Amino acid sequence: MVRRPLWIVTIAISLLVAVAMAPASQAAKDPGNPYNDPNLVSMFDGKTLDGWTSQAAGQWSAQNGVIHGNGTSRGWLYYNKVQAGTFRWIFNVRQVVGNHAPTVLIWGTTNPIRDALSAIQFQPPNGGHWDYRPGKNNGGGKLFKQLPHTKLDIHNWSQCELIGNKTTGVARMACCPLSGTATTCKGTEVLDFTDKTAGRDGPLALQVHNKGIQDEYRSLYVESPVVTSPDKFITTS
Repeated sequence: MVRRPLWIVTIAISLLVAVAMAPASQAAKDPGNPYNDPNLVSMFDGKTLDGWTSQAAGQWSAQNGVIHGNGTSRGWLYYNKVQAGTFRWIFNVRQVVGNHAPTVLIWGTTNPIRDALSAIQFQPPNGGHWDYRPGKNNGGGKLFKQLPHTKLDIHNWSQCELIGNKTTGVARMACCPLSGTATTCKGTEVLDFTDKTAGRDGPLALQVHNKGIQDEYRSLYVESPVVTSPDKFITTS
């Protein structure tokens, strides 16, 4: 039997421990993403809902390369591999059937579980919003700022990028329409939110706002914590 020096064994063990303890956001980087940010992590394998937690069975499904809201009831689906406080989140979204804009949730909580995860709601791609925090449950007033932009058709695919900084309580969203077979587009900022008391580590979640709505998502990526250009969009240039 070959006996290796103790220092080699020690280094090998240290490397194995470091890999095992690496955060999910660092252990699963996807350098093949279309946004030239090697720190982005793919959130969806295109086939299953592995890595996602649903409010109730049957609300969501993975089909034809998209996450599909089945319209069975109001509810959420959150990404369970990262608690994102400071983050970059990019995805494509469209509505197949519905009477309310698609909705996503940030800076919520899963303990305890409350309506809409007690989160801050952004409505891609045009920038509606809501504040579900305890004692709030309102439109958020001056905490949100909608920016002028050409209104996007929610029934066509749009790309949206959300960036959030839990330290400053600032979250912003930029969106753009995807034409034909394009995989990316140049985003336009559509909504800002600022409240230093809102920033926290929490799940990133998709939300079907009402029963009967069928929203779809694809090409979902997250970077948390943010390594590349913190507090700056990477899809607007």
